[in-house]
Amino acid sequence: MKILGIFLIIQGVWSSNLTVVYQSQCAFKGTSVTIPCSYSHPPGHRVPLVTWYRGEIRPGGWTGYPFINSHSMKGHFQYLSDTSGSCTLRINRLLDSDQAGYFVILKTDDDAFTAPYITLTVQDPGITAVVPTVVKERDMVSLICKSKCIGYPPANMVVWSRDGKAVASPTFRAGLDDAGSYQCAWEGLQSNTVTLDVQYLPRNTTVWVEPQGELLKGNSVNLTCSSAANPPVHNYTWWWYSGTAPPPASSMLDLIGTGQVLHLASLVTTQTGYYLCQATNTLGESNSSALLQIEGTTLAGRASIFIRSGVVVTVLVALTVLVCYCSR
Repeated sequence: MKILGIFLIIQGVWSSNLTVVYQSQCAFKGTSVTIPCSYSHPPGHRVPLVTWYRGEIRPGGWTGYPFINSHSMKGHFQYLSDTSGSCTLRINRLLDSDQAGYFVILKTDDDAFTAPYITLTVQDPGITAVVPTVVKERDMVSLICKSKCIGYPPANMVVWSRDGKAVASPTFRAGLDDAGSYQCAWEGLQSNTVTLDVQYLPRNTTVWVEPQGELLKGNSVNLTCSSAANPPVHNYTWWWYSGTAPPPASSMLDLIGTGQVLHLASLVTTQTGYYLCQATNTLGESNSSALLQIEGTTLAGRASIFIRSGVVVTVLVALTVLVCYCSR
């Protein structure tokens, strides 16, 4: 079975020409872990008994008790070695209670040697997706999967997904389509979900004129500005340039208002010109414009001209009929 641990501390201890080498480890609860252990002693001496102890540091000193040795090899704890230089220990189906300090005592021909303790950390199985939560469009993004015990699994063994669909590479330059919820998976473990927010400056800015069609003096009109942006647009600014051609320079624009909707009431012909909307968020700005051509005759004036024209035509027709009648 695979060991799901990493070595945190490497210890080599010498005393009277005796040495014990073993290492602190971390492993997932429910798995099995093997703690490699080796020892050496001077030629001509024997180590007839190796005993593992477990315990913890408490006020007043270290508290430990023996639980397994070379004469006991069954159950939750297994001593996998012998008395010829190996003292490896295996713990099956790890429990939370297995998290403790461990140490070895070697019994020699005429003495006993106690090695300093190591620690076994027991963690709930799990991995964590490390994803930047907010990036700007075109920023480089690196997705990282982290395990509680082994640190960082090999990148080529980690599978990434965004909104349930596979991600081709954990490193990419952020685009709008890269926003979403990310997860990583490794060795049958699924990580938490982390949302990536891709921010961008305003785009697709447009100006909508209502009512549509010909604009007449004396009437009113609304200009509405819209723009896609993340974070949202926080300011709409309106500028105006007198003329039917775009302004040759931005310095020739006049500031005429703010807000998403610009209302122009009682139009006059001198308001003819280019109306430019500037949409701004924290990353930048985007512009759009519309040309308004204000006609000089109002609807009322046109109706009056039509009535007067109708009266003249009626009179002319009446006179023609009278002349024809008289000539008869």
